[in-house]
Amino acid sequence: MLKKVSFDIHIPGYTIAAIEYGDPDGTPVVALHGWLDNAASFYCLAQSFKRIRLIAIDLVGHGRSDHRPDVMPYYIWDNVTDLCAVLDALSLKKVSLVGHSMGASIAMLFAGAFPERVERLMLIEGLAPLFYEEEQLPQLFADAVIKRNKMVSKTLRPYSTYEDAIQARINGRWPVSREAAEALLERGLSKTERGYIWSNDPKLMMPSLVRFSFSQISSFVKSVRSEAIVIRGSNGAADSIINPWLGDFYHAEVIDMEGGHHLHLEPHPATLLAERINQWA
Repeated sequence: MLKKVSFDIHIPGYTIAAIEYGDPDGTPVVALHGWLDNAASFYCLAQSFKRIRLIAIDLVGHGRSDHRPDVMPYYIWDNVTDLCAVLDALSLKKVSLVGHSMGASIAMLFAGAFPERVERLMLIEGLAPLFYEEEQLPQLFADAVIKRNKMVSKTLRPYSTYEDAIQARINGRWPVSREAAEALLERGLSKTERGYIWSNDPKLMMPSLVRFSFSQISSFVKSVRSEAIVIRGSNGAADSIINPWLGDFYHAEVIDMEGGHHLHLEPHPATLLAERINQWA
């Protein structure tokens, strides 16, 4: 039986919800989920852990964690600040990180900024934030301001039934199995008088005002000193968020696997990934 404990981590300004999987005395590994997912994203991977203490957190604005203040946008670098505070709260001076998609980008940025605090990296279907050509940034900034002003008063449309929400998650941009959808919705769905709504902060859908350029991202990747395992799915998103940066790593092992963007929620790939993580113990 998989050991699973839910708990809260208190950092300056926020309460972070978390799940601890596996051996409480095992090697600590912190897991970071993707955009609009939550800590349950790693439940399938955790089934095969041995001597691993996996701490999966709901990023701010996701799952059961606090949201950012109404006037505060969501920027990926703020997640790096939150991660630093989480590790301090857990008294983890040096740790291995597993990240999926946006979570992989956060893990890489943290490893680039604090190379002395990261033992190992596993980056699943992600590596770095999207980059933009520098000459495009002024227009992208203007477009984002206009779009954000239009979106600020919008509210989430509720689902009338739980099954409707399940089907929406199963058939999203990156499809998942029903079992995976149910695991994610346990933390990602709230029942209200109007119906079922996502518990994620609606502001997560707003475009960023400030974005990274290619050279800025490259400087972070080049600063990473831990060994990195980069996982690419056969039906994933490697072209835009993984491949441009592989040559900048100090040391990276690339593993191509059958599966989509959420391959870590599929039993066979998840077992293979867990076997690699077990080697860290």
